[in-house]
Amino acid sequence: MAGFFAFLGPFQSSFAFFGTVAVVLFVLLTCYFTLRSIFVFFLAETLGMTVPFKEMGEWAVVTGATDGIGKGYAFDLARRGCNIVLISRTLEKLKNVAQEIETIYNVRTKVIAVDFTADESIYDKIKEDLAGLEIGTLINNVGIGYPYPEMFHKVPGGEEFFVQMIRCNCVAQTLMTRIVLPQMVARKKGVVVNLSSAAGANPYPMLAVYSATKAFNDFLGMTCEQEYRDTGVIFQVIQPFMVATNLSGTKKTNLFVLDAKSYARSCLNTVGWFPRTNGHPSHAVQNWIVSHIPAIIRGPLMKAGMTKFREASIAKLKKKGLYKGE
Repeated sequence: MAGFFAFLGPFQSSFAFFGTVAVVLFVLLTCYFTLRSIFVFFLAETLGMTVPFKEMGEWAVVTGATDGIGKGYAFDLARRGCNIVLISRTLEKLKNVAQEIETIYNVRTKVIAVDFTADESIYDKIKEDLAGLEIGTLINNVGIGYPYPEMFHKVPGGEEFFVQMIRCNCVAQTLMTRIVLPQMVARKKGVVVNLSSAAGANPYPMLAVYSATKAFNDFLGMTCEQEYRDTGVIFQVIQPFMVATNLSGTKKTNLFVLDAKSYARSCLNTVGWFPRTNGHPSHAVQNWIVSHIPAIIRGPLMKAGMTKFREASIAKLKKKGLYKGE
């Protein structure tokens, strides 16, 4: 061993130099990204340094726009001056949300009622209804989740449910982007936001297909971001943790579980600054914690948590007489 250190002797000063440089660079980069995040999340909108969505195009299109995060995006884009195209399944709910947006923000709205779990024929109607509109922003929000965490082979609805989920979560983002992107490229400006999930960043046991579809959303958005970054079109991927929505199954908010409107506003402030983001400081902190847990520990912990969530969900369903499992 002494001989080994003697061999290293002439190189020790070089190792110390490069080690010091590496540490300094790490500290500087950490400070830069921390300060940049603080600026974007807390100061950018106040200083008028967010994307001018109205200048990107007269209309913003939001899928899954009648509830949750999608509704939050629709309201905040209207607040920023955009006319809003609301696309969702239930016509009555669409009309109610459209009326509310017009009353509060004095912008125009258009509604398109389609079921994104249906086959690809729905996109002919969407394309026809969007024809002639100058679309500057697309929020690919629509998606469905599991009724409760469950083992892959026991998920209610089986193969049909999985196909519907893939259509709603993956096909919708792909074909909606395909419809609106050409005009954005032609005008050399536009914004496309893909809602992914924290479940798309790491495998979530007992949400296998949902987690896989969200990973698809992430890769689709980030690959397009690389393809189109020199065209003037901004692509962004959002990876939320828990937000108080029907999809998440909770309405209670706290430091880490945000209401949908606040969350959407925070997300819109990050467009053009971060190509991929958790959308809000509290979610960024959660992501930092999760990402620093070794996978060999994270996997079993997440499975244990999902197992407890499954048991609690089934217990509630049984009380209501709605559980159709074992």
